[in-house]
Amino acid sequence: MTLPLTALPYASAVGIGLFGGGVVGLVHFIGLRYSLRLLTTGRTGLALASQLLRVLLSALLLAMLFHFGLAVLLAGFVGFLLARHALLRERAARDVRPIVEGSRR
Repeated sequence: MTLPLTALPYASAVGIGLFGGGVVGLVHFIGLRYSLRLLTTGRTGLALASQLLRVLLSALLLAMLFHFGLAVLLAGFVGFLLARHALLRERAARDVRPIVEGSRR
């Protein structure tokens, strides 16, 4: 028998929402990077299919979390945004080149 999320303690339910949102956020934004690569190589059909799949998965997660309460939904959305922030920071850290003394203008 499964335990419904509404019967869990508040902190556990919010934690599950945060974790679920983070995982789906990672999948969503890594998929966005993949979709952009497909678009730049001229594979528009696959890029649109990837876009549709990403949006559908994210919408389904948020709709599912909505059934467990507003706090769980908000925690899921925060997890989603934290995943975005982490991927943006990781990308920025990879693209930043160190400033070599004497190369400034």
